[in-house]
Amino acid sequence: MGTRFGEAAAVYDRVRPRYPDAVYDWLHAAFTAPGRCADVGAGTGIFGAGLRDRGWSVIGVDPDAELRALHPDPVCAGRAEALPLDDASVDLVTVAQAWHWIAPTAAAAEFRRVLAGAGAAAIVLNQLDVRVEWVLRLARIMHAGDVYRPSWRPELEGFGTPSVGAFAFSTRVTVEDVVALAATRSYWLRSGPRVRGRVESNIRAFLADEGRGLAAEAGGLVAEDGMPDRFDLPYLCLAHLIRPGT
Repeated sequence: MGTRFGEAAAVYDRVRPRYPDAVYDWLHAAFTAPGRCADVGAGTGIFGAGLRDRGWSVIGVDPDAELRALHPDPVCAGRAEALPLDDASVDLVTVAQAWHWIAPTAAAAEFRRVLAGAGAAAIVLNQLDVRVEWVLRLARIMHAGDVYRPSWRPELEGFGTPSVGAFAFSTRVTVEDVVALAATRSYWLRSGPRVRGRVESNIRAFLADEGRGLAAEAGGLVAEDGMPDRFDLPYLCLAHLIRPGT
């Protein structure tokens, strides 16, 4: 399933949320200067763009050719378990939104191999903020199962205890954006038209029920059918920075 997101590559790139400035500032502060980064499971380069803007040299690594085609930075075919990179060639390895597709033991060995002296790995998780009750209900309707508890920690063999950051933010969306977002989930991609139609109907019904309150919070309007024209969708970005052998 981890190689099927290219089926919705353009939609994925448009509706998946960008990452908050705070997570980039947090990572950037852990290094004396910008360096070389391998963004593993890079997809269309959403996460790597924020590092590039802060002076990092970013190379993306992803197995999906359709996602790579939309990546703005240098990108190559590959997987976390067999990185197409030289030994000690990067200062930072990032994995954003892809950790659940990765075999941790093999990936940890590869991360140690490609990291230079004081390098580190960062596991970043951008997810719906299910601490908010209505967002939890929406996540269940969308089958957004890739939600980690804030207490979760990645385990990388040969690495130390992670430093942890948690950053709440929100994105302004429409009902159509949320339907499109559901279409980038693995549950949707492996389902047929009947299941997809049911999920979409459930999303629309739920947002119509919640519409007036959501629109008011975002300064938006509500249509006659109760649908908000736009609203703020809460997210939580969890980040873990881990250095080998410490």
